[in-house]
Amino acid sequence: MINLVIADDEERICKLIVALGEWDKIGIQVIGSAGNGLEALNIIRKEKVDILITDIRMPGCDGLELISRVKAISPDTRIVIISGYANFEYAQAAVKFGVKDYLLKPINKKALNDSLEKIAGQIETDRKTNITIQDIQREHKDAIYKIRSIMISDLLTKPEQKVTETVLKEYYHFNVHAGLFQAFTMKIDNKTDEIKSETRKLFWDKMHDFLENRLQDQCFDLVMMNLDNYMYGIMNFGEKAKDSIRKGIRDCFNQILVLKELYGEDKISIGLGSCVKGPEDLAKAMRSSFITVEERLIEGTGKFLDADVSKQVLFERKLLDKFTRDISQALETLDNEGVISAVEDLQREAGECRNVHGWELFELVNQAGTMFVMRLDIKDKKELLEKFRIRNENCSSQDELFMNLRDFLNQLMKEILAAHQDDSIRPVRIAKQYINNHYQEQITLEGVSEQVGLTVAYFSVLFKKETQVGFAKYLANIRLEEAKRLLRETNLSVADICRQVGYNDLKHFTHIFEKDAGIKPTSYRKLYG
Repeated sequence: MINLVIADDEERICKLIVALGEWDKIGIQVIGSAGNGLEALNIIRKEKVDILITDIRMPGCDGLELISRVKAISPDTRIVIISGYANFEYAQAAVKFGVKDYLLKPINKKALNDSLEKIAGQIETDRKTNITIQDIQREHKDAIYKIRSIMISDLLTKPEQKVTETVLKEYYHFNVHAGLFQAFTMKIDNKTDEIKSETRKLFWDKMHDFLENRLQDQCFDLVMMNLDNYMYGIMNFGEKAKDSIRKGIRDCFNQILVLKELYGEDKISIGLGSCVKGPEDLAKAMRSSFITVEERLIEGTGKFLDADVSKQVLFERKLLDKFTRDISQALETLDNEGVISAVEDLQREAGECRNVHGWELFELVNQAGTMFVMRLDIKDKKELLEKFRIRNENCSSQDELFMNLRDFLNQLMKEILAAHQDDSIRPVRIAKQYINNHYQEQITLEGVSEQVGLTVAYFSVLFKKETQVGFAKYLANIRLEEAKRLLRETNLSVADICRQVGYNDLKHFTHIFEKDAGIKPTSYRKLYG
């Protein structure tokens, strides 16, 4: 609705205008009348007035002065003046000061309504234009926010992408200045998915407000993005602000910890990455903050974690090599206990490494799960591993992390065993397990057949059908693989290795080894030892 005020020192004129106006048809409501200019100004100060109809001559405030003062306090108010023939030239001069129209006395109904309808149309057009402009501005602001958020997403998923100052400014709308860049990653560990999305969003919005209010005056620019249980941020600031920035983030994190009661548990952590000096190292900065927050697996949750620049320690231990051998053997014989034992050994050996990083344990467990799944003949491996990775991300300690690995493999083994309950398969599985446990001894087809309770002829056919190789070949493969491992990882002599894998004749062992590997045992050691 359009609001209108009438100002005239003659009350009958005010009443006449009210009587003549087609208010409902035009969409105007009369919200007041005034007997002089000062009264009119008081109404305009208190109310939103769209149209003012005023006499050009009134006591208390000259017409041109009234127009000037109205325009000063309410520039959008349209003014229509009323004048007699004696003041016609005066009224014409007033039009030059922004008056939209003038009406001659006596007031003519048609002239009044034509003028009001024209002005009302202009007001509605302007309102629609303003709404459109506001929508465009809002959409533009949302688009810029999304583009800036994409910058963080690209840094996480496309670390090889070349990032320059020009790219940051023109593509990502990031306000770059000479100084330092630093990233942070905040994490909520949520294994049971008890946090509703709207509650999580409220939590992240609150953290966003804390950080923006605290850091925006100290940063050249600050971009933040939240995704599920993570919140990421990239900052650009002057070198002198480094300590202040760190303190500001810590203070904001302490504030957000007060809200942890929303979740019932203290499962919130934040990692502050290393500082870098150039846009080309932004992906490195983002990665640094991400792996820093993984230190909660070692240090515990609810902590402010600083980047640890010390080197990784697990790679040299080759823990995955041993784990792979252990689970391969366990899968070969469908030995669920062997799988659990392999996980326990992996955890124990990783825990014995001094100064191990949380991110190393995270990667170790992810790779262990991947190696296991890739050895299975199952569908939807990618989806299965993605769910496994997400569960790993929501672990709060290394014990939880390895427990998740154990439960993951244990569940898969149960499904595998359920699919291998057929009686025709069970004897072969038992035979494989027996061979893997006794290959160092002088075992024979007859002896293994007796172990599984089948005749030699029937067991021989069944074994070859299930394994695609004969008994002798299978036994030789097991022995040769162990011999290769001993040649790579130990200093035992070839003769000792020959005996340790179940052969008494060194010449015979050397012959079958060369036939399998293409080179003699001593040459194999030189190449792979």
